[in-house]
Amino acid sequence: MSSAAQPGTPAASDPRGFPGVVLLGALWALVLIGLGVLAGHDALVYAGALSGPAWVEQALGSADGESATYWAVVVGVAAVLVGLALLAAAIRPRSYLGRAVNASTGVFLLDRGLRNLATTAAEDVDGVDWARASHRGRTLRVDVRGLGVEEDEQLESRVRTAVEERFSALRTPPAVQVRDVGRG
Repeated sequence: MSSAAQPGTPAASDPRGFPGVVLLGALWALVLIGLGVLAGHDALVYAGALSGPAWVEQALGSADGESATYWAVVVGVAAVLVGLALLAAAIRPRSYLGRAVNASTGVFLLDRGLRNLATTAAEDVDGVDWARASHRGRTLRVDVRGLGVEEDEQLESRVRTAVEERFSALRTPPAVQVRDVGRG
């Protein structure tokens, strides 16, 4: 099948997770607004439009003559760690929320649908009493429990084959791991 979109049909973009830096950007914007209000107040005081002391000058005057204390070092180290965390959040790529299906219009199967499809495929296999799928990165793990009292040695391979067959419509199917967790 062709992965290009048909003429007149827009291809969907990859479903991506919410970038963590957006929340941090909004908080940073609030901090900058506060600093802008502070600077605006002081500018109006120096221009003579407002009476009273300039807030920045007053804050610096109260801190003048102070020496470094233990808590200042702790606050400085915490500020560096917060800065590194913000930097890591800013450069971290957004996660993919699904996998592309072989279709000409850009259809995606989201992770929840991927897990549901794997669970359903596993439960349709003869000898499976119960199944649950979990997804992490490029690997999908399916836990199954058999019906019989004695162990079915081929159950895991039958489930893996069934799940991989269901995922054949995906452009990049995940690696499937199947684990038999016990008897029913």
